[in-house]
Amino acid sequence: MKLKSVAGSVIGPLAMGTVAVLFTMCGKERHNPESGIPVPEPPAHIDTLYVTGVEYPAGYDWIKDQDYGTVQCRLFLEKNGERIVDVPVGYFYETASDPDMHRCIGGHLYTDYSSDTETVIKKDGTDLFRYQGREMITGFHVSDSCDVYTVGQSRSGEQGFRFRKNGQTLLSVDAGHAISDIHEKDGRMYLAYKQEEQPDRDHGSAPGYYLYDGERPVLFSEISGDEEIMAAVSSGSSVIYAAAYAVSDLLQAGYLYSKGKKYPLSGVYGNLVSCRILQDGDNIYLTGICHDSTGEEYRYVVWNDTGDVLYAMAPGEIPYYSFVKGGTVYDFVQSEGIFNDISCFRNGQKLYTYGQDLSSYGNTPAAVCRDTLYFAFSDRAAGRKPCIAADDDVRDCTFNGFFSGVSAW
Repeated sequence: MKLKSVAGSVIGPLAMGTVAVLFTMCGKERHNPESGIPVPEPPAHIDTLYVTGVEYPAGYDWIKDQDYGTVQCRLFLEKNGERIVDVPVGYFYETASDPDMHRCIGGHLYTDYSSDTETVIKKDGTDLFRYQGREMITGFHVSDSCDVYTVGQSRSGEQGFRFRKNGQTLLSVDAGHAISDIHEKDGRMYLAYKQEEQPDRDHGSAPGYYLYDGERPVLFSEISGDEEIMAAVSSGSSVIYAAAYAVSDLLQAGYLYSKGKKYPLSGVYGNLVSCRILQDGDNIYLTGICHDSTGEEYRYVVWNDTGDVLYAMAPGEIPYYSFVKGGTVYDFVQSEGIFNDISCFRNGQKLYTYGQDLSSYGNTPAAVCRDTLYFAFSDRAAGRKPCIAADDDVRDCTFNGFFSGVSAW
C-alpha cells in the first residue's frame, strides 16, 4: 500500500520484504582519476530494523483481552523481519504483554515484571536481576557498559521512587518524582527530580529540584510556591530546565533556563500547561502544550534552546508521540472525529496521513534512520491488522496481535 506524501519529496521507493528494508545499489561505477580503471561503488547501507510485538492465539480478541494474564500470548523481537527472540507471557514466565513493560535496546528485548513480592528484569527471556519490592518501571536505560538503570515507583501505594543500577539502589526519594529521563553523558548517568517536603521526617534531602550526577544529588533550584519546574536535563556543565510560573490567578507564563540565562517562552499561545525536553546530541528542543485563558483552545508549540518558537501546530492538534533525530522533530497526531486519522508532521508540516481508524501501541512506535521514517501501527478497520510503514510504503502483517516498538540503525 502506498501513502501519498504531503510534505514534498522524501527518499525514493524502498524495497521491503516481510518487514526487511533494504537500500539497493544503483549499479554505477566511478573511475580512478589516475589510472582510469573503473572502481565499483561501495555497497549501499542496509538499515537494520528491530520491531517488538505481542502475538495472541488465532481468533482471540486482544483488544478486550478478557483473559489477560492467562491467555497464551507471546512477546517477540524481530530483526529485519526474522524473529530472533520469542518468549511466552504469563505469571509462571514472569513476563507481561503490557506495551510499557518491554522494550528493544541495542538489539535485545528487555522486560520488567512484578511478582507478588519482587521486581524481575530480563534480557531476551533470561533473568538479569531481581529485587524485593513490587515496582512499576517508569524509566529504563542500558548504558554503554551494558548496565541497566531503572526508575521505579511502588505498586503498593508508597510515594516517591527508587533509582537503581542493576537492581541496587543508587537513590531513594520518599516524596517526589523524576522530571527527566535517565540520560547518559560522558559515561555518567543523570536523573533530574523534584524532592518534595516531608513533614513527618527530620532527615533526608531538603525540598528542591536536584540532579543526580552519577555520584550524588546536586541541588539546582529551590522550590517556589509560584513556580513549577516541569522538565530538566543535564548539559554536562549545567542543568537546562523549563518552568511555568503564575502571573495572576488566571495567567501562567513559562521560561527556559539554558546557557546560564532565563529565556521567556512566547506568551502568544497562552498558558504553559506541560512540557518536555527532547535531546538530539548536544541540541535541545522544548515541546509544550499551551492553552488560552478560557482553557478551551490547546496548542502544541516547539522552542529551541534560547526560547525561540520553531513552530506551533494548529489548535487541537496535540501529538501523542514526538521525537527528534538529526535536527528534525517528528510529531504523530491522531485527529478527532469519526475517522481518527493518524498523521506524521515533520517540523510542523504534515508529512504523511496513514489512514482512518488506526491505533499505535508502546512508547516508541516510530523511528528514523538515515532519513527513512519507520512507523508501526494497527488497522482496526481491517481486522486489527498490524502494519509497518517505511516512509510511504506500508506492509500488512498477518499475525493476531500488535507491534509495540520500533528501532533502526
